[in-house]
Amino acid sequence: MASETRRSRWSLAPLCLLPLCLLLLGLGVGCSKRVSQPTTTDGGEQMPPTVEHVVAPGETLGMIADNYYGDPAHATIIARENEIAAPDRLAAGSVLRLRFTAEEWTDSQRRIAALGPYNRGVELLGQEDLNGAEREFRLALKIAPDLVSARYNLALVLIKRGQLDEARDLLQDLGAERPDDPDIRFALGHTLFLQADFTGAAEVFTALLATDPEYRRGVFGLARSLQEGGRKEAAIAAWQRYLSIDNDSSWADVARRNLRSLQGD
Repeated sequence: MASETRRSRWSLAPLCLLPLCLLLLGLGVGCSKRVSQPTTTDGGEQMPPTVEHVVAPGETLGMIADNYYGDPAHATIIARENEIAAPDRLAAGSVLRLRFTAEEWTDSQRRIAALGPYNRGVELLGQEDLNGAEREFRLALKIAPDLVSARYNLALVLIKRGQLDEARDLLQDLGAERPDDPDIRFALGHTLFLQADFTGAAEVFTALLATDPEYRRGVFGLARSLQEGGRKEAAIAAWQRYLSIDNDSSWADVARRNLRSLQGD
């Protein structure tokens, strides 16, 4: 089981497990950006600039909206203004023009400034430089404390270091702010699993799947938590559920082995 970074939005035990690196589905997506020169009205009034954002692999409109506007729901406006017909299929390398009201621009400048150290943190995390990644994520948060992606990826650094109490507290706070974010919920469930709180982990994964039933990693995490918690019949049902949505990946191979082990007891 693993957490996903941001969303770059990790690992474990005596079950048949996948290596940690294989379970991480993309640890933190960088945000390349270019800020245009401010324009002026006929009356000479200064207007907020337009930002041109180059979509990085794995980014979603919700992530981009969160990073720039502090609100994932702003994705609908971005899609409309950029005439995006399929918002759930963003092409990496495409350029989005992000417009701001004067009020939005005042608030977004902090987040835009924080994206520099945030991107460096993502790159360092991908290189397993945890000290460097933590330094850059904390710098990003010093500039923009509300940058959710930086807080999320900082939690992943803490998980990888084994600083699980701090990671759990950070993810619980994030979850309270973003209750519908499946990656944050998954990372919290994974942290509880690492702390051997299998009941708590199962509860988090169950809540996640109530809102996103096809969230593959969530089903996998739930099955593992139930199995480690000694809930045999529930674990069998969870592994069968996993195989109903994924039957041909390396994760599915793990699910089948665990299922055979449980059914053979």
